[in-house]
Amino acid sequence: MNENRKKAPMSLDKSAKETFILVMPAYNEEDNIETTISLWIPIINKIPGSEILVINDGSKDKTFQTIYSLSQKYSFLKVINKQNEGHGKTILLGYKKALASRHEWIFQTDSDGHFAAKDFYKLWRMRKTSDFILGYRQKRKDPKYRILLTNLISIWIFILFGKYIKDPNIPFRLIKREYLKNLLKLVPENSFAPNIFLTILAARDHHNLYHIPIKHRPRKKNIYTDIKILKGAFQGFLELIAFALTLIK
Repeated sequence: MNENRKKAPMSLDKSAKETFILVMPAYNEEDNIETTISLWIPIINKIPGSEILVINDGSKDKTFQTIYSLSQKYSFLKVINKQNEGHGKTILLGYKKALASRHEWIFQTDSDGHFAAKDFYKLWRMRKTSDFILGYRQKRKDPKYRILLTNLISIWIFILFGKYIKDPNIPFRLIKREYLKNLLKLVPENSFAPNIFLTILAARDHHNLYHIPIKHRPRKKNIYTDIKILKGAFQGFLELIAFALTLIK
């Protein structure tokens, strides 16, 4: 994998506490990325020492140029530019880089701006009571097929693992670093949706996921993404079966 860091490596100083690093994958989001990042600036300022790490997954538009330009203005903004490998591998890379940072907490969200950044505080306030906290889209503003897929995945997880999870793949999650480090050892490297596996593992670990209701905004229609998700859905269901079998062994 070709990976070009445009900023100095993040400090490995372990002294800082109660800060977080935001992991945000991005692909062809030139229309949204600057607005999305701007919504997080007040939160970073309110929890000083926190950072944003954006992983550009080989965007074909001006996403990377926009992020890089912003990173010259904001020292808390880091960017990784890499070849396109898909959403799953991009999230996993982001998590691994976050584990090498000085932050005790890792928060993951997407770059398309369909969440209200200020809902982050709802999860942050609960950090003393759980190592793994999820939001869930209370009034989901997605196409019906996406909502149906989420419901099917929740049912499939219940059948395979005996755990009901409202929004298992939601990209709005707060995880303690040491706990994430342990979970990632069990997540398949090539998984289509690694966040689902992390959620299952945390649920099986009897963590209180809380399922905190958050606001969800309509997405801009993206035919490429919709087709890719539909193609990946079947792969995801097969991966869940394989994952269940590995946990039985």
